[in-house]
Amino acid sequence: MFRRNYLLNLCGVILVAISFGVLLSSDEANAQNAIATLANGNYQLCSQPKPLDWRNGAGVCFNFTKTGDLVDGYYGYPHSDDFICVRGLTNGSLVTGEALAISWGGRQWISIPKPEFKWDEEGHLSLKDGKVIRTAMDRGGRTEWILFSHAKLNTDGFYQYPQPFMTSPSQLCDWK
Repeated sequence: MFRRNYLLNLCGVILVAISFGVLLSSDEANAQNAIATLANGNYQLCSQPKPLDWRNGAGVCFNFTKTGDLVDGYYGYPHSDDFICVRGLTNGSLVTGEALAISWGGRQWISIPKPEFKWDEEGHLSLKDGKVIRTAMDRGGRTEWILFSHAKLNTDGFYQYPQPFMTSPSQLCDWK
């Protein structure tokens, strides 16, 4: 009887350990997603795990559509107007291409840097060679579209959310 209880307890401990290991490894795998390996579709990757409250993202996020090796989306902070459109080719967790920023009364670019710089505090997005490609005037003042011909976004360690929760890129990024 003692031996049977011991074996049942041992099996229970092993089952709990395996379950815990699967949970840890799935979280770890979630943080290791490479954009290049994803199937065509719509995705949201964020630097922090999906929040368990009302927020649709945590940390800084990349919300994008992937078609083949091409991605088209925006990178920024959820629940803010602090974002930048990014499109380009994928290689592992790296996107290289171009970026489009919008300068307007509420989020104005005072100067446009030419040398490479980090756009975000976390240092995941590097931009270089920015120039104004379009200007419009309206009641809010002047709006400028700034194209950065060199953009590198590194999403290594980002978490893939089960679906995109943020606004669709097609509603925010007008490359024309």
